[in-house]
Amino acid sequence: MTLTKRLVLLVLPILLIGVLVATVGVYRIQTDTLTEVEQNRLDLKLLQAKVEFEREANISSDIISLLMEGETLVNFTRYVGQDIREYLVTQRLDFLINDVLGDQRIRVSLTVFDGKGKPIYHYERSDNPFSDVPSFLPNFARALIFKEATEAQKIMFMKDGRHAYMYGKAINSSTFISPVRPSMDDSLAIVATVYLESFDQKLNELKAEYGNAPMIVNRTANLVEEPDSSFRKVTLYPSFELEVELTEQYLRQARTYLVDWMIAVAFVLGVGITGLLLFLIRRFIILPIETLDQQLTLVMDERQSNIQKPIGEDEVSRLGSKFYDLYDQLHENLRESRTLAVTDALTKLPNRTRFQEFAKRALIRAWNRHSHVSLIYIDLDNFKFVNDRLGHEAGDELLQHAARSFQELLQSDTHRNQSSLVSRLAGDEFAIVLAHESLDERLTLASNLVALFEGGFKTERYITPVSASVGIASYPNDGEDLRELIANADMAMYHAKRTGKNRFAAYSHTIAREARRVKLIEDALKFVNCDEEFSLMFMPFVDADRHIKGLEVLLRWYSPELGQITPDEFVPIAEQTGSYTKIDDWVFRNAFSQLTTLQEFLGEQVVIAINISAGELGQASFADRIINLKREFNVPDGSVELEITETFGYFAVEQVLSVLRDLRDAGFRISIDDFGIGYTPLLQMIDYPVDKVKFDKELVDRLTDQSYHLLMEPTVELCHIQHIKVTAEGIENKEKFELLKEAGCDYFQGYSIAQPMALTELRQWYQEYNRSGA
Repeated sequence: MTLTKRLVLLVLPILLIGVLVATVGVYRIQTDTLTEVEQNRLDLKLLQAKVEFEREANISSDIISLLMEGETLVNFTRYVGQDIREYLVTQRLDFLINDVLGDQRIRVSLTVFDGKGKPIYHYERSDNPFSDVPSFLPNFARALIFKEATEAQKIMFMKDGRHAYMYGKAINSSTFISPVRPSMDDSLAIVATVYLESFDQKLNELKAEYGNAPMIVNRTANLVEEPDSSFRKVTLYPSFELEVELTEQYLRQARTYLVDWMIAVAFVLGVGITGLLLFLIRRFIILPIETLDQQLTLVMDERQSNIQKPIGEDEVSRLGSKFYDLYDQLHENLRESRTLAVTDALTKLPNRTRFQEFAKRALIRAWNRHSHVSLIYIDLDNFKFVNDRLGHEAGDELLQHAARSFQELLQSDTHRNQSSLVSRLAGDEFAIVLAHESLDERLTLASNLVALFEGGFKTERYITPVSASVGIASYPNDGEDLRELIANADMAMYHAKRTGKNRFAAYSHTIAREARRVKLIEDALKFVNCDEEFSLMFMPFVDADRHIKGLEVLLRWYSPELGQITPDEFVPIAEQTGSYTKIDDWVFRNAFSQLTTLQEFLGEQVVIAINISAGELGQASFADRIINLKREFNVPDGSVELEITETFGYFAVEQVLSVLRDLRDAGFRISIDDFGIGYTPLLQMIDYPVDKVKFDKELVDRLTDQSYHLLMEPTVELCHIQHIKVTAEGIENKEKFELLKEAGCDYFQGYSIAQPMALTELRQWYQEYNRSGA
């Protein structure tokens, strides 16, 4: 038999008999005495509810008073934002509140607001560890501050019928006492909230007994109302009263049991019917529901993984069976969602969220144990080349293999006993949290990380010329909180990248100073006076007969505040910050304006070679700007050579190739500078709009070494086959000049020929050069 049928067949007849007996008794008893008794009894219950309200409400003011008397509030404002210190202050606050409440399990919250009504600290003593600031608290705090009151109190009516009492006090943010005259600018609002559970329980008891909900009414002092004996009320605090209506229906039920000889009969019948009804309802309705409720409570308290699957055909059994299947599916989905939320989809490593959670816990453990925690930041050098040249599929494969390599390294015998986590933060950036006792352990791990990329990085289908720049920052030497450690590890990583890549760097004061210098150069570039601080130097290059064929234009910067700044320092910064357009424009204008003067005493065949920024080549407007300057200064075709550094993956961008073709068509010559230390294969030069390559000093030194003599002439000849001229840099002695001359090099440049010179020095040097017959 189903539960519904049982309820109809068993409860309905008994309920009808009980209603009939009760109705007869109510209509037989009519006395004023019973009414007064019931009124007095209701007044007593209202008074008991008021006592419970005052007891719970006083907790708010007690907490705030105790908080203002001690140092807890001062310590909180001092350490706000510092994870560990704030945690200790919270522990102290928890102790103070427990001291006020004792063993009472009362839900209490304490919230501090700034002068604008924004919460800056929230503490809640409850079973919910993820509690947040309730939405009604900021409005109450703003009202307290904006009205410039020193204190305020309010009852909050919540959606579920429960109530909360708020007591707020405004204090001065500097003196931490109540101000004489509050103001928004220098005030803090402290709001203590007590959830009136005992009071609500009293209200629920009144509602259950009298059949209607007690009401809390806000009455103004000047309002005069007609007295109504059916409404019993008690004042909770000024202007707020608790009232309950003593309905005629309730009085009729009460009168049933007090008059005539039928009282005994009604009582016996009532007890018998009630007992029988309760037994039947409990046996066939309540007990199955209670069993399901107990199972659900165990699941919610995580004392068992799921309810016991019910066996039966009634509604409660079917409901429990469906809940069992539903919760099992939800539990599985929750596990998967949690895993996805803290896992990088591509590499399956923990993501930034998991990284920060793990790092915070590691810092707390290190603080308790007086040990070390290191953050190791890893950035893959030249990763953009893999995406541009090989495609994003190759880039994804590289990231996946790198992630596995990092995990295998942490699980190796060298680092297995250390608490560590590797995560992918974003793009080609990874981070490792390493808990350790000795600082040398972080250096060993960083060295092993760099070694993974020695000679490039190999995946299943590709061998990529990718390396790693690694930065290290350790607690407590390099920072005491996570934010500071992240900033310092990132700073150390960029230092490793600036100093040559494929290496690691541990944070130090020297690195911090360099970072500050980079910032100073960055700021100086924003306001640099090019005409006063910049100057041009010229470094000649000659042909095989030592005739001067051209001059490389070099930029020098002397800052009044920072002194001499080398191009190696300011050019990368200018490219990163977008300041190089202004510098390029100044260099081209001054070089073009001095070209006529240079050709007057060096000969019209002399060309000037100007380095251009790699970042500028990615802009289509760059070619138009340079071509317009050429026309403005009437620069002859073929008189200007544009030198482009052989940057990794640089020529792979079609837009760059288009810009180079436009410049070449406009009469500029194109040259690749520092060739031999980059990543452009020589055989691919045939596809590039290039007139000349300049062998870097490192390549020249290697080719002129006895071991590589045989490679010198074929290398030069390969360029000539492609109709590309060759300039050899770094000619420091006559022997190198003669060797490269025999190999067929077209032009030569180096300190043994001439050093960089200003225009006046160049003129004097040229006169001496001609007289010497060089």
